[in-house]
Amino acid sequence: MDQKIFKHFQNVIETTMVVGDVFSKPIADAALKIAAALLAGNTIFSCGEKSGVLVAQLFNDYLAYGFELDRPGFAALNLNKLSESNVTENHFAQSLQVHGKSADVILVVSAGGDSQALTRAIETAIDKNMTVLLLSAATDDLLSASVGYNDIDISTAEFSGQLATQAQFQVVQCICVLVDHQIFGGE
Repeated sequence: MDQKIFKHFQNVIETTMVVGDVFSKPIADAALKIAAALLAGNTIFSCGEKSGVLVAQLFNDYLAYGFELDRPGFAALNLNKLSESNVTENHFAQSLQVHGKSADVILVVSAGGDSQALTRAIETAIDKNMTVLLLSAATDDLLSASVGYNDIDISTAEFSGQLATQAQFQVVQCICVLVDHQIFGGE
């Protein structure tokens, strides 16, 4: 049992090291895009499927209610909450059609499997001239191919199962710290 526990935390530490090393540039770029959008008065949307639902909601909560700083909330909407009574494959896209506007940003979090609902959300966001930030996972080839040239895809495909979710969680936390720093300064 002790060996299993040690191995679990060793894998988490190794994942953290890879995330910090490999994803530092796209994380910084994502934070800059989000901060610029917020400073311009735009809204940040998030959505996800499977374990991505939790990561997207956490991202939304960090922006709306603060993460490490006691600060006013930012304009952030979670499409999972906004469209929870709509169970069609277009539910995210329909909500973006109603609420999204040019220069808004959407964070899309996938646990893998090329979700049609997430793909349609990205297509709608691109049609509306929004910035797309995708946290993709294994078997998200079509989803990754749907992002635009100026969008960001941070792929956690090299991690399996819960380690991909762990990596996405760490990416979201780092982005939120950087957004707060970009807007409010400080350490």
